[in-house]
Amino acid sequence: MTTDEDGQPTRCLVMGATGHLGSRLVPELLRHGHQVAVLVRDSAQAAQFATRVMVHAGDATDPHAVREALAGNDIVYFLVHSLDRPDFAGVDAEAAAVLAGAAADAAVRQIVYVGGPRPGSPGVSAHLASRAEVGDVLAAGRVPALVLQASMIIGAGSASFELLRSSARLTPWVPVPSWMRNTSRPVAVADVVHFLVAAADLPEPVGGVFDVPGPERLSYLELVQRCARVLRLPVRLPVPAPFWSHKLAAQVAGLVTPVRAAVAEPLFASLEHDLAADGPLATDVLPAPPGGMTSVDNAIRAATEPEAEKDGGEVFTEERTVLTEASPEDVWRTVNTLGGKDGWHTIPLVWTVRGAIDHLLGGIGLYRGRAPEVGEGDVVDFWTVVHRDDEARQLVLRADMKMPGRTLLDMRVDREGDRTRYRQKITFTADGLLGQLYWVAQKPLHDVVFAAMARGIVRKASAA
Repeated sequence: MTTDEDGQPTRCLVMGATGHLGSRLVPELLRHGHQVAVLVRDSAQAAQFATRVMVHAGDATDPHAVREALAGNDIVYFLVHSLDRPDFAGVDAEAAAVLAGAAADAAVRQIVYVGGPRPGSPGVSAHLASRAEVGDVLAAGRVPALVLQASMIIGAGSASFELLRSSARLTPWVPVPSWMRNTSRPVAVADVVHFLVAAADLPEPVGGVFDVPGPERLSYLELVQRCARVLRLPVRLPVPAPFWSHKLAAQVAGLVTPVRAAVAEPLFASLEHDLAADGPLATDVLPAPPGGMTSVDNAIRAATEPEAEKDGGEVFTEERTVLTEASPEDVWRTVNTLGGKDGWHTIPLVWTVRGAIDHLLGGIGLYRGRAPEVGEGDVVDFWTVVHRDDEARQLVLRADMKMPGRTLLDMRVDREGDRTRYRQKITFTADGLLGQLYWVAQKPLHDVVFAAMARGIVRKASAA
């Protein structure tokens, strides 16, 4: 926790405290021992904040209200976004200009702002142009402005994420105009909040524009498919739709999602650009989140709050061991690259057939995809990573296919004398009698497939 020259906690003002980011930032600043004040439009909103929060009521474009709220604060977070208004660009730019002038007069030492990426292509959308303009206005002021640029922020309540979730959940098909194939680096809301809190601990004010990219570069279509599989939904059928405009997409979204068409349209228009992060990174001036950036799968999972797994039922296990001359490192590397393009090193097409059957039954089907590096909570084709321990060389996956029970695949690599031992254990927890019958019925083929997989993993590692 940073303190001022008198040894007092950092005094923070949050503008936009009731929004998607601000509502998460306020309690985190309190948890880290900072003093927090907020500026809200309506005094009735004071009830949603902890009693320790100083609440100021007033509009962000009102110089008097802003000066009053700034008094005595060291750092101000500008998280104001008026996308729900048709004149949002002018309103936000005006509010930024008011803050830039008042902050210098109030002896604030640091401004922090979260905006969007700046595409290199011409014809930038009104939404992204407005985000860039606000950053420029703040940066031109006398108080150092730390401008953080993030593309889609994945978190419940974010308009852009609610549009994504609805696209994945509402229908088994998705219209695909050309703009849905442009890419971005979506980032978890928890990671953005981490950087915002870390800014309160900066020993010296920092000015400049820094990108906050997520760990993967994905198209919007890939994001829809990723969201669907994390939600355990069948793959969404892409349907070419060259005439599917931003306006039409927004009108449909306004009818079937919680996001109003007026808000959805500028967000969809921003998809006309590749939103690459090619500038200085936030980690150049702020510490990275503990454990690194959150994976896209885990960010979606946290935002969708899935129901807890069911437990109970009769448990069936089967374990097999294969010894090899290959090194433990090579076998472990093979285990960690299972799925996606590398496949599963077992009988050809067997998982394709199983996935097709699952799809017909309304399950997630067979997904040939995974992130380059996976950790707990990430999806690997038709499995989810439950546990990964590089030191112990253990990877545990949970099957996401439709079945009357729960299947875990536990893979471990260790030494046995001067050789390497690969151990593979299947645990199936049956749901009642149907689950028990399922285990018995599929076991003959199951034994062949997983035995071939164990031998295939070792053979692949030996050829490395």
